[in-house]
Amino acid sequence: MRWGIAGYGDVVTRRVLPALHALGEEPVALWGRDPHRAARTAERYGIARSGAAPDLLLSGVDAVYVATPVVLHVPVARAVLDAGLPVLIEKPLAGGLGTGGTLDTAGRCAGVAYYRRLAPAVRRLREELGGWTPERVEVRFRRAFEPGPDDPMRWRTDLAVSGGGVLADAGSHRIDLLLHLFGRPDEVAARLGRRFPRGAERQARLVLRWRSGLRAHCLVEWGDGPPVDRIRLSGGGRTVTLDPLDSGHLEGTPGSPLLLPPAPNPHQPLLADFVAAVATGTTPVCPVAEARLVDEVIVAAERSDAAGGRAVRI
Repeated sequence: MRWGIAGYGDVVTRRVLPALHALGEEPVALWGRDPHRAARTAERYGIARSGAAPDLLLSGVDAVYVATPVVLHVPVARAVLDAGLPVLIEKPLAGGLGTGGTLDTAGRCAGVAYYRRLAPAVRRLREELGGWTPERVEVRFRRAFEPGPDDPMRWRTDLAVSGGGVLADAGSHRIDLLLHLFGRPDEVAARLGRRFPRGAERQARLVLRWRSGLRAHCLVEWGDGPPVDRIRLSGGGRTVTLDPLDSGHLEGTPGSPLLLPPAPNPHQPLLADFVAAVATGTTPVCPVAEARLVDEVIVAAERSDAAGGRAVRI
């Protein structure tokens, strides 16, 4: 397929474009708000067309990947869908901006890039849950992130552009995994803190509750200290741990410890799945309807924090 790409950031140059080339797909158009930066990136990666014209992505392509700042995800995706084209959108769909529900995907192939659903260790974890119901889940994430004024990632600190701080950025992937494993929770209690000047939080503490009695205690933060990234499930006298999350190192399952590493470029299986969904008329691994649930949790967390941490319904 011929692809249009909206955005020219790190995820595009480091993951999306290499994945497309590896799959034999053809990126033919690159759109960005800065036409000069778009042109430089297009030239570097051999993409024929580039610029900031709104219609650049809507002609001469078979599908579009949207990797803009979050505030543009829904407007760009809507234009693509209105043109009758399939669209794959970077995560989160809209985060705390709450605009994801306005995106009509009826009859269209539209997905969101929650690629960890395809990780072999996550698939094995889902198999374990077929015969076991944990009582508690712990999610921990920490890494350094303090962008300076000239850092191209500075927009992530602006709540109006990013749709949230660490919760929308790193936390969205981990919330999606919880929803993928356990379904829609009933309520969330959250405290968000250590905010950047433009409002995005550096730290988010959440407790998600399900009707089954399961609770997930989540702490995600941008901060100092050793990096942490793990999920631990416990209950019924057993504990299953995936630590680090992207290592594929799984403990607590039969035959463990197991090493089920993900693909070196996790966007390659994601894009392969989407290409297959377009070709066969099936649903991509994370359809927009499921990605909206992550946004609902993020919006509910903001509401809970504004209410002093009181639990709110989702």
